[in-house]
Amino acid sequence: MRSLIAAITSAALVLALSSHISQPHAATIPIAGDPVKGEKLFVLQKCSTCHPMNGKGIKLAPDLGGIGLKRDAAWLAKFLVNPTPLDPKNPSSVKMLPVKLKGQDLDNLIAYLLTLRTRK
Repeated sequence: MRSLIAAITSAALVLALSSHISQPHAATIPIAGDPVKGEKLFVLQKCSTCHPMNGKGIKLAPDLGGIGLKRDAAWLAKFLVNPTPLDPKNPSSVKMLPVKLKGQDLDNLIAYLLTLRTRK
């Protein structure tokens, strides 16, 4: 009985260690922008005119409260400058105009959006 318990314990330990070792750790990707400046751009661009935040505001567009949990910088950079439908069968699903920011300003806006991690 003791040898069976020892074998089960050993197997469990090996399994736990192997699953931990085999999973890669997420790389920390530095964000090129400044979220404080990005928040100012968010206000200046009047994004909240259409986008609510955590259930508060006009609901003409998706709530951005948890966008930092759903999207990454690369996706945001591509989508903001060319908002294309997420559902190709429904091209009218996106009515957002392209963001006219470029370079560092766009990076700052994206950095701010990535900080939005509160779910409603």
